[in-house]
Amino acid sequence: MEKKEIVPIQIVDRNPPMSPTAPAKSKLAARVKLGQAEAYIYNGTDKYIFATIMKELSIHASRLHSRT
Repeated sequence: MEKKEIVPIQIVDRNPPMSPTAPAKSKLAARVKLGQAEAYIYNGTDKYIFATIMKELSIHASRLHSRT
């Protein structure tokens, strides 16, 4: 029977990691506030995300309107 040993190893990355770059700061395009709901829309926001936000705000606005 062969004797098997556990040998410690260390993996070294020879390619140093790239320094993380800070993401570009987005410019605020609009701020929408309805009651207690508030949304900030930034330039470059995906149109599907924007549509979802507007739909949610619309639902919130209709609930707010029905209470008055």
